[in-house]
Amino acid sequence: MPVVAIAESEVTLPVVAHSTPAAAPKTIVRKEEWQRWNDYGIGLFLQGDLKGAAAAFEKVTQADPKNPDGWVNIGRCAVQEGDMVRARMVLEKALVLSPKLARANFFYAKVLRADGNYEQAAARLRMVLAQYPRDRVVINDLGRILFLQRKYEDAVKVLQSVLAIDPEDLQAHYNLMLCYNGLGQEKVAKEHEARYLRFKADESSQAITGPYRRLHPEDNNERQAVHEHVSAPLPAMTTTHAGTAASAVGSGKPRLSSTASAEASR
Repeated sequence: MPVVAIAESEVTLPVVAHSTPAAAPKTIVRKEEWQRWNDYGIGLFLQGDLKGAAAAFEKVTQADPKNPDGWVNIGRCAVQEGDMVRARMVLEKALVLSPKLARANFFYAKVLRADGNYEQAAARLRMVLAQYPRDRVVINDLGRILFLQRKYEDAVKVLQSVLAIDPEDLQAHYNLMLCYNGLGQEKVAKEHEARYLRFKADESSQAITGPYRRLHPEDNNERQAVHEHVSAPLPAMTTTHAGTAASAVGSGKPRLSSTASAEASR
């Protein structure tokens, strides 16, 4: 009968002397894999692992230096860490590649705001809103900048547009409370303070799970945003009678001389 090759594969394994030191691990970064590195970095960022996320985003810039996403996300990590000098440097690289990129302008506005350059920060946010006019986060940031400039009436108008999108927006109610206090309208400020306190998360409720988490460290570990799964050795299964541990469990008769059967009888 004729033999037909359906599939074929070939692997070459380098063979070296036993005394040769192990080769150092090397990461190969390909241009077509930039999105995998980017998604990995976003996952680390959402877990709060900013250093790990920044390292992953560095791979994006190595894979495709002309892609602004890697530079923007490195800047995002730097802003979260409070390193505005590094954030400015990488975000400016992103803006050179894509001057109108909304997320680059959004995070660059945070850098400008930290520098006290409120006018330029507001201008960057308005560029973002020209593309995404219903983005509540951006509108809230613009309202906050106007508040910091003591333009209370302008800030109120901007922040009221947030409530038109989401009447329960916490940041908008908080900033409106501050703006109305600045305008001397204490009654309206109290109304927004009451709504803010009503909609915000009850931080004291976290204490309810405290006793349980202290008694169950594994569950407490899973609850942490950044956590590690550590392998643990299984207890030894020794017997002093003929047969297997499975037969001891199946019989339903506890044997004190067998660790496995003793566990099964509990």
